[in-house]
Amino acid sequence: MPLHPAYAQVTSLLAAVFILIAGNGLSNTLIPLSATAAAFPPLSIGLIGSAYFIGMFVGCLAAPRIIAHAGHIRAFAAFVAIATVTTLAHPVFVDPAAWALIRAVTGFCFAGLYATIESWMHDKAENVVRGRVLALYQIVHYAGSATGQQAIRFINPASYVAFSIVAAALALSVLPLAQTRTDPPEPPPVPRLRLGWLFRISPVGVVGALVSGIANGTFWSLAPVFAERSGLSAGGVASFMTAAIVGAALVQWPVGRLADRSDRRHMMLVAVGIAITAQSALVFWAKSNAWVVIALAACIGASALVLYPLASSHAQDLGGRENAVEVSTGLLLSYTIGAIVGPTTAAWMMGWIGPQALFIHNAAFHVAFVIFIVWRLWQRPSRHDA
Repeated sequence: MPLHPAYAQVTSLLAAVFILIAGNGLSNTLIPLSATAAAFPPLSIGLIGSAYFIGMFVGCLAAPRIIAHAGHIRAFAAFVAIATVTTLAHPVFVDPAAWALIRAVTGFCFAGLYATIESWMHDKAENVVRGRVLALYQIVHYAGSATGQQAIRFINPASYVAFSIVAAALALSVLPLAQTRTDPPEPPPVPRLRLGWLFRISPVGVVGALVSGIANGTFWSLAPVFAERSGLSAGGVASFMTAAIVGAALVQWPVGRLADRSDRRHMMLVAVGIAITAQSALVFWAKSNAWVVIALAACIGASALVLYPLASSHAQDLGGRENAVEVSTGLLLSYTIGAIVGPTTAAWMMGWIGPQALFIHNAAFHVAFVIFIVWRLWQRPSRHDA
């Protein structure tokens, strides 16, 4: 069977995603480890994580206009240029307040980058292959992130070199799109950001994105701190984060294929149920054998980290291709709202209870989402009216 044309149309974009996320993956582990090495208190580290998502929140509001004005490729290049400069500012201004501001600007840029990438993906993917195209995107995303995470083994987290490597990767991500012969999507008209409309057409999609932001934003911001305080070495921290990424990457394609053939809400229920189980196990086994902890991280990756693409595909199915930018930006905004709140509340709980509170926090929100999905399935059994 020949491949669907959508795959060929996103090849250059996927190459750019791999390089971009390799840099960002290194940055996600580098920032909390460098902050810990600089003796920043846990609450400050959590606030730095939240600042990134505050920037993303503002970026979600601005990105549709920027993409509509400049087009996808020029918008991508502009966001990358600013993110490269802000990355290089970390070792220059070693202060919690300065890092919070720097991360907010970086978050603004990545909101624009994700909106550009995901609206491009959805524009090229029809409903019949949307789950698999998004799965391929997520596989490349996690492969890049895992590559970046492993680089932490070979560099000093507090050194200028580490931030220079991140900046170089971000800058190089522009090259595949600068050389592509594939036409990008037409610049859309300036869309309105209508969260109320989006919630009406896909309440599970919006709430799924919100819960993903709360749990996954917290995980990326604070899991390195959890791993280190659970007794793992710097290499162990890298293995913990990489295990989550590999777990997510391995299941993206089968989950996407199954979701294309069924009600995506059922797949969300299964994924969140597994996430709750793995998170509950980590609460009790945080100080156990390192390989047990790393294996549970892989289980969390294979479950919690697939929730956002499932929610996104579900909402895009119902929103229509003509609204791809608006839907992508609205879901990203929902994710960002959750990710602003999550790291700060989880960091406060970790200071009060201990590092295992990270997964008490995330499991609680996943349980609430399970209840919401069950209620929506009872209200709207059809996958086309969800």
